[in-house]
Amino acid sequence: MSINQKGQQYKLRFLDKKDHEALKQKGQEEDRSLNYLINQAIKEFLSKQQGAKA
Repeated sequence: MSINQKGQQYKLRFLDKKDHEALKQKGQEEDRSLNYLINQAIKEFLSKQQGAKA
């Protein structure tokens, strides 16, 4: 049985346990998953990078 997925997967390793815990806390406060928060942060970063090039 195959599962259709949207997008690509990436295994993330947190370099700092404090960052991981802070992100989990933020997710709980906003009722969002870690995956959602990480994807939003990446989109924001890429958007700022594109803005800096303009």
